[in-house]
Amino acid sequence: MLPRLFFPPPFFIKAMSVICVVSLGNVGLSEIRGKHMQYSKFLNIGEKKPIEKKIQVSSRTGMLIAYTPAFLAGAASFGLFPNEDLRFLLVKSTLTFHFFKRILEVIDLPQPSLSVSSNLAV
Repeated sequence: MLPRLFFPPPFFIKAMSVICVVSLGNVGLSEIRGKHMQYSKFLNIGEKKPIEKKIQVSSRTGMLIAYTPAFLAGAASFGLFPNEDLRFLLVKSTLTFHFFKRILEVIDLPQPSLSVSSNLAV
């Protein structure tokens, strides 16, 4: 069972590759047509309809909302999987340190002027 999980059959890989290419092509065509994604920096350019009032949070708050659960999961992995091999310890340490560093960067940097919609931050 485990080798099939790590080495799926070639048909599955081809099918997933086709799905990825088609979905990326669809997103690209949507951007070209003017239907921008919610996080796009071109979101409000050329819009004719009134912009809905959404709850906005600052970029700093949005990044903290995104990075804190990942850091906590990394920190919890030390307690949940205490006796693993060296490779697993390095992965846990690297991921936890990475998200800790991101949180420190968010806290330490001056507040950016951008904002993020609250439904995207969750």
